[in-house]
This record gives sequence, structure tokens and C-alpha cells, in this order.
Amino acid sequence: MASLPNLSPSSLFALIRVTLLVMLGRKPAIGSYDTSPAGVWQAIAASIVFTLLVTIYPGLEATPNLFFAALLLQLIGVVMLVLLINLLLKALGRPDKLLPFIVPFLWIENLQQLLGGIVQSLTVMTGDQTLMISILPVAVWTCYWLWRIGRDIVGKGGLVAAGFIAMSFMIDVSLLYMLQSRLPAIGG
Repeated sequence: MASLPNLSPSSLFALIRVTLLVMLGRKPAIGSYDTSPAGVWQAIAASIVFTLLVTIYPGLEATPNLFFAALLLQLIGVVMLVLLINLLLKALGRPDKLLPFIVPFLWIENLQQLLGGIVQSLTVMTGDQTLMISILPVAVWTCYWLWRIGRDIVGKGGLVAAGFIAMSFMIDVSLLYMLQSRLPAIGG
């Protein structure tokens, strides 16, 4: 029987620290993460934990149903991304690159989500909309690293790496659109 992913605060903070070190160029992406199936599930589960952390204040204030819908859509989006990247890597003749690539990719996305969510929560709490401008450098920095690990680990060039980022973005936007189009039904 498979064990549950380690989601202890110390484990999550350790992996956020590793991700920051990777993104600061102080640690290599290869060899810094658990690239087993358990490591993938830990990264997926962490994305749900981070979604919970960054949406609990604004989400529960709006409606509990919206909060739970956001958690469910996050899970669907991340699993869909992993499955689509798996299919693409098989088509590219690189199925062995799935685990070494997807784990750091998900952790960089997790860090992006956590930092962006902190900025959004601060904006909601303070009412200062100018704080939202700080999301732009976070997005650029994380997109660069998503691209870089795609290029370096998959080894199929920058265009393929950009395609992975575009696919992730399209999944997120599509799910966000679905959520927003259902807001009256969810909130009522």
C-alpha cells in the first residue's frame, strides 16, 4: 500500500527552500527533488495545501462553496497537467524525463502560487491594489525557471519548454473561466 505524501510544514518549507535555491541558481534542479511517483504526489498535494492557504481568507469570506470549488479545480488542473505532459513526453520520445521534469516544474509552480497568493491576500487585507504590481516580477521569474528546467531536463529546446508553460497557462485559464462562469450557481 502506498504511503500518503509528506505534507508536514517542515517538509513543505524544506521543499520551498530547495525550490528557492534552485531558482537562485544555488542548487541544480536535477537531484534536488524526490523524482519518484511519491514525489509527484507530494508536489500535487502541496499545490492543494498552498491553494488552501492562499484562498482560505478571501475564499471563505466570499462563500465556502467557492473555496471548495477552487480546491477541486486546482487538483483537476494539476493532475490534468501531469497527464498531458506525460502524453507529450511520450510523443517526443522522452517518457523517461517525466519524473525528473514534472517534480521541479510543479514545485516552481507551487512557489509561484504561494508567492502570488500571499500578494493577493495582502491586497485583500490592506485594500491597497498597488501591491498587485509585485506579482509581475514573480511571474516573470518563475516562468523563466519553468522554461529553463523544461529546456534543460527534457532536452528538446526552448520552444518545447515554452509549450509546457503555455499548456499549464491554458489549463489554469480554462479552469478559472469555468469557475467564474459558475459563480452564481456556486455562491447561491
